Amino acid sequence: MKWFIRILIVLVVVIGVLLWFFWSQLDQIIKYGIEKGAPPVVQTSVTVEKVRLSPFSGAGLIEGFVIGNPKGFSGPYAVRVGKAEIALDTQSVSGDKLVIKTIRISDPEINLEAGPSGTNLKHIAENAKSFVAKESAALTDRGAGASDRGSQKPKKEMKLQVNELVITGAKVKASAAGLLPGAEASAKLPDIHLTNLGVGEGGISPADLTAQVLNRLSTETTKASVGGAVKGLLEGKLESGALKEGLKGLLGK
Repeated sequence: MKWFIRILIVLVVVIGVLLWFFWSQLDQIIKYGIEKGAPPVVQTSVTVEKVRLSPFSGAGLIEGFVIGNPKGFSGPYAVRVGKAEIALDTQSVSGDKLVIKTIRISDPEINLEAGPSGTNLKHIAENAKSFVAKESAALTDRGAGASDRGSQKPKKEMKLQVNELVITGAKVKASAAGLLPGAEASAKLPDIHLTNLGVGEGGISPADLTAQVLNRLSTETTKASVGGAVKGLLEGKLESGALKEGLKGLLGK
């Protein structure tokens, strides 16, 4: 009987050490997941300075989240988020769908850069949308293949539900370096409020969530820039009629 108790104590200690190691490394695991999982979606670099997450309360903080510029654009980055607060439903962690109660992004810095084939944000949003379409098609093919093979099941994809996503205090610095060097202006975005993303049995994939947020951000940024100081600055400095018409087309006029 003593040997059984000793083995049981050893197992408890080993499990405790493993759990402690997992929770102590959880922040780094999430950071690694973002930096490795996001670049294929947006087709540009993604870095994170710091991640902090409490496994007990579900409260988290992501600091220094940066989306780089795609090829063909010269700015240091497209989007920089100084701080993003996250609240998870801890009871959903072990389920088929991870429920995120809130994501609050404060004071992001957006470098909107216009080029001959559109803005950098538009390129990134389209990259994410294309990735989602390809992944959906691949999942469908794998599901059909598994049905043909019988017992083998298709690989499950992580699903999310985001009850509320808020972006406040976004600042936009817009330029047309590829069309008109030196033309720059600033604008502020209205608050962006998205709700009930992925609600329902199916949920939403991380890639699809990224695509939806980037698409909304790109739309609001372009609207704010074209409707404000950027439009006047760019058109006021243009002298070439052909270039002016090209820029009007780029900005959706």
